[in-house]
Amino acid sequence: MTVSLVDKRRSGQRIPGLDLANGTWFTILDIPGMESLVNQKHTNDPLNVTPVKAKKMADIVEEWTPPDGWSGDEPDKMKRYIVEFLRGCNGFRSH
Repeated sequence: MTVSLVDKRRSGQRIPGLDLANGTWFTILDIPGMESLVNQKHTNDPLNVTPVKAKKMADIVEEWTPPDGWSGDEPDKMKRYIVEFLRGCNGFRSH
């Protein structure tokens, strides 16, 4: 299963979204500090995140060190993609 993160801008104005494996996304949700920003339940229930919260999430992820084996062979690259999305989006929805 995967989780898709989609920028809230209108079609044609959106930045590219992200499709993440459940385990990759659930690990992000478990980073200390995320509990004050989003629901941390390990489900694929949709999230509706504001631009301000997305930027705060980017700050948290940027300071975080991925655990060994997270997101395959290139965890730093995936972390960078996530931070870029969170900083560049106008809030996001997940599904």
